[in-house]
Amino acid sequence: MRNAWILILCAGSIWMLSNPTVCAQAPPSGRPFQIVTSNLPPPEIGVEYKAEMRVVGGKPPYQWTILQQSLPHGLTLDSARGVIFGTPQSDAQFSVLVQVSDSSEPPLTITKLMVSNPGPLLAIRWTDRPHISLDHMAGAVRVKNGSKDDVDLVVIVVAVNEYGKAFALRYERLTLPKGVETPDLKFDSSLPLGQYTLNVDAVGEVPAKNAIYRDRREIPGMIVQSQ
Repeated sequence: MRNAWILILCAGSIWMLSNPTVCAQAPPSGRPFQIVTSNLPPPEIGVEYKAEMRVVGGKPPYQWTILQQSLPHGLTLDSARGVIFGTPQSDAQFSVLVQVSDSSEPPLTITKLMVSNPGPLLAIRWTDRPHISLDHMAGAVRVKNGSKDDVDLVVIVVAVNEYGKAFALRYERLTLPKGVETPDLKFDSSLPLGQYTLNVDAVGEVPAKNAIYRDRREIPGMIVQSQ
């Protein structure tokens, strides 16, 4: 009897190996077809933009289209990958109604209104990217108040060398109204030879709300090697 069971198991194994589709696990089911990207990043003028929209469920490949509200100038949709890319010519918030279809027969289709996030409550941007000229480290930043409140703003630009010694390049304190950006905050200072990490910190306080907004930028590996 035992030998008979062995023969049956062996025969069954041979048959299954010769029919691999029988052994294959059925694909998971039950996941609804949906766009899982919640929103788009905000654009910045002249800065390369890339936003990938993701979908789950359905049958790939997918096809993306824009139904309403055209993209801002400088941005394009890759309809096969669901990627919005390009160099925007405006930093204004935008929204588009997107549609994605899968490869089922007939295809499944879903639409969703995608909105670019408003900018952060406090945002630093370079207007003159930091650079080294002989022994001088120079550059310029602006800070934008994207909140709905006037803020007491402090901006500190510091270069820290490989030994941990810090050199203050710019300190600014001012009241920044809501929706307003500072003028260029320039810095240009002579530094000893060495390798530096440049840090820019912006802190905005709203005393009436006991609220503090922050942003920070860091550029490592800046080398002063001549004087």
